Amino acid sequence: MNYFGLIIILCLMSPSLWAQHDIEEEFEAFKDSVFYTYKNQLDNAESSRNASAIREAHIDLARFYKQTQIYTEAVNHYNAALTQNADRNSQVTATLKNELAEIYIVLNNYKKATDLLNSSLSYSEKHEYLSLKAKSYQLLGTCREKQKQPQKALDFQQQSLAIYRNLKDLSGEATVLENIGSIYEDLEEYDKAYVYFESAYIFFKEADDEAQVNALNNLADIYRKTGRYTEAIEKTKDVLELAFSYDNAHQIGSAYKDLAKAYALAEDYKQAHHYALAYQDIVEKEFYSQNFNQLNALQTIFDTKEKESQINLLEERNNTAETRLAALVIILLLFFASVIIFFYFLKRKRQAKLDLQVYKQRALEAELETKAVHEQNLQNEIQLKTATLSKYSLSLAQKNKLIEDVSASLQKISSRKRIDYPSKLIDLSNELEVHLKEGDEWSQFMILFEDIHPHFSQKLNEKALQILSATEVRLALLLRLNLSSKEIAAILRITPDSVRVARYRLRKKLPLESQDDLVDFMLKL
Repeated sequence: MNYFGLIIILCLMSPSLWAQHDIEEEFEAFKDSVFYTYKNQLDNAESSRNASAIREAHIDLARFYKQTQIYTEAVNHYNAALTQNADRNSQVTATLKNELAEIYIVLNNYKKATDLLNSSLSYSEKHEYLSLKAKSYQLLGTCREKQKQPQKALDFQQQSLAIYRNLKDLSGEATVLENIGSIYEDLEEYDKAYVYFESAYIFFKEADDEAQVNALNNLADIYRKTGRYTEAIEKTKDVLELAFSYDNAHQIGSAYKDLAKAYALAEDYKQAHHYALAYQDIVEKEFYSQNFNQLNALQTIFDTKEKESQINLLEERNNTAETRLAALVIILLLFFASVIIFFYFLKRKRQAKLDLQVYKQRALEAELETKAVHEQNLQNEIQLKTATLSKYSLSLAQKNKLIEDVSASLQKISSRKRIDYPSKLIDLSNELEVHLKEGDEWSQFMILFEDIHPHFSQKLNEKALQILSATEVRLALLLRLNLSSKEIAAILRITPDSVRVARYRLRKKLPLESQDDLVDFMLKL
């Protein structure tokens, strides 16, 4: 039995171990990725609850997403970093808001970008973070330029330029000079634009900065826009060569586009068409390359998170392995005892179930017999009451007939000229007439009828199209008893013709068609 139990335990545990081993091998492929490094830093920081480390990890992830142009995730991590800035480090806050504003500028959300830059600027001015202050002014100028506000854009760029010059930050100064040149280019003040572009280009070239490609391209644009197409073409070819040296696909495409424009303006349409096709080709390649890079980044992120989630799940399962092992051992020890007890109680349960079924069967039979007797008693009672009601109706009719006969006889006697009797006979006749008009018999009749046919009068009134009179209700009750017109005439003390007229009037007040039978209608209520 021990060997059997050990085999069961190994069979239950080995699939989990193999699955964890396979997933861990796959996960090793992701550990060298930049994303995994940053993600691991964030997880470790959150585990240690180190607010500063969490903030830095969020910043690294935000910049990673920003570089791969996955802006939604970048914004989320920037905001998380700002939230984790527990020590309220104003320099970090100003830096992050500047970087976040750059994303909103790319997304054309200039209002949000402006709010962030103004907030950053307040920190920089308060604490004299001059470099950050210059950066904020530079980006505010860019926002105004994008919003077609050139004068405000120039004001902000000039403020930024002054700060960079005081700091002797040549790189920042050259970037601002290029921005100012771009504003003057939009204003078509090409001479001023050329001066600023040239100053920026000189610095970038001396610093061997890749930004010189864009600066030289701007100079070529000035040549083209001022009608110096030959010089523009020469400059743009220099740009193209320089862009190839840096392997800058965006600038290569821009140079192809500008060459196409310049050749077209110079009326060399063959060359213009050649470079236009080259531009279209590289734009397509750049588009697919950019999307492919983003897709790879997103796939890496997804795969990393998925594998990490799977490993975490397996680790949680393995944490319970010892408990499960002990439980399995106990289960194996108790298994055979449980089997014996189980069959013992199963046998008793089956016997008890059989006894219970027999008891339920007998109880059900007794209940059915009781219900049958009760139902038969009810049927007998209904039949008895129906018979009584019919007899009562006939009795009522006979009584009415008798009283009518007596009344008629008394009327004849009263017509005789005997001195002692006429007045008394007239009184007796009148008294009989009064008794004929009394409704006690009808009251008793109604009580007995409602006992047998409950709510009949209520249902009749609900179905009626018009309000029914007391006489019409009585006629309906007698029709429900399926009495003949002659019997109904005797009970109501009217002629059979009057019964026929009363039936006609009653039909008019009920929802009946010409082919419908009045008695059937009463029987169905």
